[in-house]
This record gives sequence, structure tokens and C-alpha cells, in this order.
Amino acid sequence: MSKFTHDVVVVGAGIIGTTIAERLQYEGKRVLLIDRSAPGEGCSKGNAGHFATDVILPLANFKTLLQVPKLLLDPLGPLAISWSYFPRLLPWLMRFAWAAMPHKSQHSIDALKQLNRPSIATFETLLARTGLTDLMSQQGALTVFSTESGRRKCLAHAALVEPHGINVQILSTEQVSAFEPALKSSISGALYFPDTAHTINPFRLVTALFAQFMAQGGNFKQDSVIGIDASQTQVTLKTTTADITAKEIIIACGAWSKDLLKTMGHNVPLETERGYHLMLSDPQVKITRPITSFEHSFVLTPMEEGLRLAGTVELAGLNAPANERRALQLLQHAQNILTNVNKNHYSTWMGHRPSLPDSLPIIGRSPKNSNVILAFGHQHLGLTQAAVTAQIISQIIHQQALSINIEPYSIKRFS
Repeated sequence: MSKFTHDVVVVGAGIIGTTIAERLQYEGKRVLLIDRSAPGEGCSKGNAGHFATDVILPLANFKTLLQVPKLLLDPLGPLAISWSYFPRLLPWLMRFAWAAMPHKSQHSIDALKQLNRPSIATFETLLARTGLTDLMSQQGALTVFSTESGRRKCLAHAALVEPHGINVQILSTEQVSAFEPALKSSISGALYFPDTAHTINPFRLVTALFAQFMAQGGNFKQDSVIGIDASQTQVTLKTTTADITAKEIIIACGAWSKDLLKTMGHNVPLETERGYHLMLSDPQVKITRPITSFEHSFVLTPMEEGLRLAGTVELAGLNAPANERRALQLLQHAQNILTNVNKNHYSTWMGHRPSLPDSLPIIGRSPKNSNVILAFGHQHLGLTQAAVTAQIISQIIHQQALSINIEPYSIKRFS
């Protein structure tokens, strides 16, 4: 009989942590899942719902660096930085600039491809096993453009990603209209990514996986973890109400992972990209797949509760109040590309995407203590990479051969 009440404690009940916990519990481990909030209440609740396997280009690249000065002149544009937060952000931005160097950017592309390639198949297996296949819709995704400049840049993007195995088709105005009649006639073409997918309800996906985890005998504790005390034989999590001991723990608490790992002596350059969405509960228009507007840099996703508009980035840390204007301006973007969209019933939301400068997550055992396993920093691709990350963590826990090389995701790259 093990001296531990739990074999594994997973810190973080977003899509990454919940998917990991469910898999390990299913495989026979005694798992405790812990989070400061209820399951799925963080970034996983309000994301765009897109299994974005086509996104293999890191945010850190020369193109982005050249655009930053122009983007920052618009406080409601697709990228905004809080100037009061800028001094704290500067070290991260310097690492971001270094990650944009061609050899570094290519390294990130290869590593993102490796995670994205099996992600939908891995999710299909998970959803079939848990009876949740209705939550994934495989209709592909569109990136639409309205201008000649947008057309040229989209074609250049297609030419860039196709050699990496991304299936992309170029659609004419007429083809776009046949795909999505609700789009305005000003849309002059699109890129179609047939191998992507979306979930009709990201929050229900997390909570349904959590329910499966609990039904299999898992345990959940809502509490804040404030420290880690790790030895060679066990790990003790210090929470606001108790000390919890386990053989192994998994840190999967997204943007909050940085402060927690400081208690172990890790200094991780993790920042939060504050993302906003606006949810139209009665849009009175219908689309069948995620649509990204190239010119306006936002995405529309059809969901069972309405139409979700998402996609802005704000670098302002964990504690600044939400700027609702950033969510509300998404409505104008939607009116620019959709015909007769109803704007009368909506809600807004803001969440914290956990982002590292090179656009790669941290996955693997801590070099400071092998009983601590890391799984965070998936930036815009947490939903996309959740099931494949759970597969990797399972292989690590069970000391099995790894299905992919995890060296690119090691925390050691920031030493």
C-alpha cells in the first residue's frame, strides 16, 4: 500500500490540467486535481475554440517585430502594451526579439509542427473514449481577406506553410460565398484549412472531461497552491489550507505557473497575453466554421451558445483590470465582414494566455527535482495541444517511450 493518498497531484484545472488528470486517472493512477478556481474557469472558458493545427509559425518572427511600432500606436488594435507594465515586460520582450532570429524561429516552427501534427487524432481518440465526440466539429477554417494587400500576404502565408505539410486551399470570391453565405460581398477570397477543427463549447469540453475524471474516482480540491517543497522521494504542495504530499506533481496552471515555480528556484520568462472575447448570443447569422479576418486580426467561431468573436492581445500582466473596450471593438470588426449581424445581445470576457517568448510550451520533468513535471505555457494553442500534451505526460509518468522528442520544450532552454 502506497504511503501517499494520491499518486499524482495536478495543479491547474484548465484544459491542459484537466485533460492530463482525466487520462492519468483512467490509466489507474490516484489523481488529485487542484485549482484556485472551479474547473475550466480560466483561459479555457473563453478561448476561440479552434483546434488550430495550421498555426505553426511562432509569434516571434521578423514580420511581427517590424509591425510592433505601428500596432502599438492603436490602443484598441490587435496588440497593445500597458506602458505602466512595460518595465516589467522588457526582459520578456528582449527574449522575444532574440527568438525572432531566423535560426531560432525555425526551431520553434519544427517544435510546433511536432505537437500540432497528432493533436486532432489524439483528441478524436480521447473524445471517442469519453463519449464527447459531439463537442468537436471538423469543418476546417477560413482566413478571409478583402484587399489586394491582404490577398498578396495571405498567398505568401500559404506558400510559407505548405512546405511544412499544412493543407491549405485558395478560394475565390464565389467559393467563399458558397462556403459561408453570411460573409459580405466585400470579401474577395480566402485561405481554407480543411484539416483543422473547432469545439462548439470550450467550457463544456473542460467541464465534461472533469466530470469524467470525477466519475472515474478522481478527486478535486479548490484551493490556492502557494509553494512547493520537493525532496527526492516526495513532493509537498503548500496551499492556503493544507500541506498535500504526493509522489509526483504536475504543474499545469497556465499563467500562474511562473510564481509557483519561483518557490522551487525556477525563473521562467512567462508572460500573460490577455485575450478578450465578445459573445453574441443571438447573432441572427450563421457560419459553419471558424473564420479569421486577415485585415482585422480576429476570429469568429460558431458555438452552441452563439457566435464568439475573439483574438486581441494585450500585454499588461495578471492584475490589471480588464479593458472592455478591447472586447467591444470586436463587434465593429464583425459588422465589417458579416451581413446583418445582430449586436443586441452580447457578453464580454477577458482571460490570460500563458506565453513564453519562443511560442513553445514547457513540457517535461524539472531539472531541479524529477518528481515535479511541467506542462504549461501553450500560449494560443492550449486547446489544440491539450490531448497530445496529456499523452506525453502519461508517457513520462509511466516511464514509457516518448511519442515525440520533448527536448525543444525543456525548461532548460531558459537557463
